Amino acid sequence: MQTTSRGSSDLLRVQKGESISLNCSMTNRYEIAWYLLRSEQQLDLLISAEKDKTGRRLLINYNPYVTRVKITADTWVTRATIVISGATESDVGLYFCGTKSDAPEMFFDKPIKLEIEGLVVVQETKEETDNTDGVTLTERVLMFGGVGLAVLVFFVATVIAGGIIHYCGWQKGWAAAKRSSLVHRK
Repeated sequence: MQTTSRGSSDLLRVQKGESISLNCSMTNRYEIAWYLLRSEQQLDLLISAEKDKTGRRLLINYNPYVTRVKITADTWVTRATIVISGATESDVGLYFCGTKSDAPEMFFDKPIKLEIEGLVVVQETKEETDNTDGVTLTERVLMFGGVGLAVLVFFVATVIAGGIIHYCGWQKGWAAAKRSSLVHRK
């Protein structure tokens, strides 16, 4: 696991299958939530928790990924760590830690960008980012590939049919010519 600072976010690179640990300060805070921004349109709440009445334990409020996502805290719950086991392609994105104090708004730490080493990330063009029809790049490639295949099959079928028609016409032409020459000889 390798962390570097990059502009407005920290960059974390991990191997596929490796566990991910992300820290967040909870000093003077009572509630925490971790979010993952997978794309410009998909923000997921991964886990949320709050301190118990004693302030010495975290109680989980929300965790749909209970088998892979855990949260732990130090003794005085001043630092909370989210642990994601078995990193996969679906874990790539920007991670945000949000905390709350007595104020109603949530405070966010610097985001952490997670990348998996060896994973090729295809950069979307502006046109693809502005895509509002819901068709992904992969779906477009498959659709146009299918259209191309259909055109190729049509072309090949036309050439074969034309060849058969030409051959049959040629055969009939020779047969007619032979009959014609026999008629003229008599």
